[in-house]
Amino acid sequence: MRIAVFHPGAMGSKLAAQLVAAGHEVHWVPEGRSEASAARAAEAGLIGTPFADAVREADAVLCSCAPQGAVDIAKQVGSAGFGGLYIEANPLSPMSLREAQSAVPEATFVDAGVVGPPPTGGPSPTHLMLSGAAADQAAGLWAGTAVTAMVVGAEPGAASAAKSSYALYNKGKAALAVLAFQLAEKHGVTEALTAQQVRADAGSLKDPGLPEQLRSVAWRWGPEFDELAATLDAAGLEGDAARALRQVWTKLT
Repeated sequence: MRIAVFHPGAMGSKLAAQLVAAGHEVHWVPEGRSEASAARAAEAGLIGTPFADAVREADAVLCSCAPQGAVDIAKQVGSAGFGGLYIEANPLSPMSLREAQSAVPEATFVDAGVVGPPPTGGPSPTHLMLSGAAADQAAGLWAGTAVTAMVVGAEPGAASAAKSSYALYNKGKAALAVLAFQLAEKHGVTEALTAQQVRADAGSLKDPGLPEQLRSVAWRWGPEFDELAATLDAAGLEGDAARALRQVWTKLT
């Protein structure tokens, strides 16, 4: 199958590499992308192609990018008249997901969400949550690879909810750890805080360098918490909790 991926970032490039390993012909669009993106695309075995050709000839499109760019990509692909399988693999709120789906009216839309690290075959699995009428078809694209596809619902939205639920826990925990280290530093008690790593629930407190380490992803995690807040609001839950944690990432950027 011929597949176009937008874009080969840290996660998208690895998902695309697994598609290449499965025997698919995978294209990307170099125009406007960074040298780092080009390097990741080359490592993954992707074929650089102009946008119009990449979309027109594709049987499937994989959209895996920062959440703030997902709807715009869907609009661009939809405007090109794409009518194949569109896999939206970004952590989106129900409203953003509906907007992305509406932007590709001729496509068969599959909602997707990645839980876990980029797929490299390591000990921690990469779960690709999928939902929608063609979720099984999408799952088959990664058959036999380091990606573990999981069909979680018949309607778009279920995969995003599964991803959002885990992201709220996992990245929310990281945000709290960042705040804890910042508070401990203000009072000169960082060693006392890291000493608590011996406790079963305190693994995030092992490294006081965590805030600096997470600075490189804060630009992407911040908008993800915007989507998480909207997702919680839509479910009648406490969206303000995610909005408060979003400020941690704002201050790290």
